[in-house]
Amino acid sequence: MKPTLLWSSIALLLTLSACQEPETTTTVIRPAQVWTVTDTHTANTVTFSGETQARLEADLAFRVGGKVIKRHVDPGDTVKAGQVLASLDTADVALNLNSTRANLAAAEANLTNAQAELNRTRELHRQQFIGQAALDNAQAAHDAAKAQVAAAQAQLKLSGNQANYTELLADQDGIITQVHTEAGQVVAAGTPVVHIAYAGEREVHIRVGETTAQTLPTGTLTDITLWSQPDKVLQGKVREISPAADATRSFLVKISLLNPPDGLRLGVTADVKLPLSVTQAARWLPASALFQQAQQTAVWVVGADNQVTLRPITVLAYQHDGISVSDLPVGTKVIAAGVHKLSAGQVINPIPYDGAGS
Repeated sequence: MKPTLLWSSIALLLTLSACQEPETTTTVIRPAQVWTVTDTHTANTVTFSGETQARLEADLAFRVGGKVIKRHVDPGDTVKAGQVLASLDTADVALNLNSTRANLAAAEANLTNAQAELNRTRELHRQQFIGQAALDNAQAAHDAAKAQVAAAQAQLKLSGNQANYTELLADQDGIITQVHTEAGQVVAAGTPVVHIAYAGEREVHIRVGETTAQTLPTGTLTDITLWSQPDKVLQGKVREISPAADATRSFLVKISLLNPPDGLRLGVTADVKLPLSVTQAARWLPASALFQQAQQTAVWVVGADNQVTLRPITVLAYQHDGISVSDLPVGTKVIAAGVHKLSAGQVINPIPYDGAGS
C-alpha cells in the first residue's frame, strides 16, 4: 500500500470516530407517593385497635395417653364445670387395671405365706431348734412381702386414677375456642385437646409503641368502642403492660372491661382511647410508610432536592387506619407507599398520597 493511501485511511477513521456521540447514562426518576406531616390528627388521646379476649384461658389435655374415641365439643360451645369434653379408649386402661389387681392378689398371698413361715420359725427358734440367722431371714422375707403388698396397693390406686383420666372434663365454666384433636387420633399425656376461655372477666388486648408503654401507668381508665356497637362506649382499666417488646417492637397492653355487654363474643375488634402524655408530639402517618431497619423503625423522608433519606422514628400507637409516631416535625414529607423499593439518596418524583399503600 502506498504511504499516501495509508495516511488517507487513517484520517478517514479518525473523522468517523469523532462524529460518534459519547454514551450517556440516563437515571430514571420514579414517582413516589408522599404524605406531608400535619398536626391535624394530633389530639389529647390516641386510638389503638385491639380485640376482646378472656382474662383466663388454658389448653386442656388428658393426663394419660391413648386413642381418642370421641370429641364431645366443637369451637364456640359453652361448657359447664365437670362436663365431658373428650373420651379415650378404655380397653388398655382396663387391662392395666386388671393386671394391677392380680399383682396385688399375688402380693397378698405371698405375704400370707411369709407370715406363716415367720410364725413357724419363731416357734422353732423358741425351742432352740434353729439359730438366730434363720429367724432373721424369715423376718426379712416377711417384711419384703409386706412392702410388695404396699407397692401393689399403690399401683392399683394409680391404675384406678388413670382409668378415671380417660374422660377429659372441664374444670370451670367457659367457651371452647379451639380444638386440636379429632376422634381416632392417638395422643400422648399432656397433648392439648381443646382450648378453653374461662367465663368471667373480659379484656381488650392492644399493642403500643415504646414511648406509650413507658409513660402509660397501670390503672389508667380508658374509653372502649366495639366495631360491632360503635354507638356504645364501654369503660376499661389498664391491667397489665408487657415488660418486653415482641418481634414487631411493640408492647402488649391488657385492658380489663369494667362493664362488658351481655353476650360479648371473643375476638371482636375494639378501639381503645388512651390519653397522650403532653410531652408526646404525636403525628399520624399511613401504616404503609413504616420501614423496619434491623431493630429500628424508620421512615423515608424527602428532602428539598427530592432525595430520600432514612430517618428513625418512635411508634406511639398502631391504629386501624394508620400509626401515630413522634420525632417528625409538621411539614415533613414522608414516602407513604413502596418504602421497600427505595435506597438512600435516591431521587424521586413526588406525587400526593392517594391512600392505596403498597
